[in-house]
Amino acid sequence: MANVYEIIKNDAKLNELLDNVNFRLNELINFVNKTTGINYSLGCHGKYHAMYVVKVTEHILQALCYDEHTIELGKIAGLLHDIGCIYGKFDHARISATMCAEFWVRTGLSIDDWQVIQQAILYHSNGENINSAVGAVLYIADKIDMSKNRLISVKEDLKKGGLINEEELNKWDDNSCEIEDIEINISNSIITFNFLTNSNPSALRNKYLEHPDKIMEKACMYLKCSCRYEINGEK
Repeated sequence: MANVYEIIKNDAKLNELLDNVNFRLNELINFVNKTTGINYSLGCHGKYHAMYVVKVTEHILQALCYDEHTIELGKIAGLLHDIGCIYGKFDHARISATMCAEFWVRTGLSIDDWQVIQQAILYHSNGENINSAVGAVLYIADKIDMSKNRLISVKEDLKKGGLINEEELNKWDDNSCEIEDIEINISNSIITFNFLTNSNPSALRNKYLEHPDKIMEKACMYLKCSCRYEINGEK
């Protein structure tokens, strides 16, 4: 399975998908908002998010001493997990799992390996049926991407696509997200998510520390770890 991740990462069709996901998704969201009066929030599922998920997936699996084969499967799942958002957010996990079969045909991966990837992608949104390290880490990596860098990347994608103009761009408040970055540290079977912020941490504490994601805890338990949340290095 040498360099299969790199083969998929450099695939022209995949890069076209990832480059256009945020534009197409938010074009659909804008249409729905205008026609229904509902104010759905921005969709943030383009190339920046995919590569962030790949990075976090690799980091966690390496830190937990998984073999290179499992790490590569995790990176492939991270790369492909949101491609179905090109058709909208609804049911995108199932659509992504279906679409990624096209890339399996090009890689020569075994059907067992590809089923691990598809299963992880299929349940990455809700965390149901986590039955592999790849599935557990994909859920964690996907859900932990919540810093303002993700929002900034969407803004740039929409600007390039012409979905927002310079005036609208200047009105966009990047401070709507209080999280500057997230450090992920793994030691003694504890995965620590450290939220870095320059703002008053009380809102973050209420949102993330007082009401932790139970499925995140379940995913960490699958990896034989517990999870801990910190803000600026403090519990």
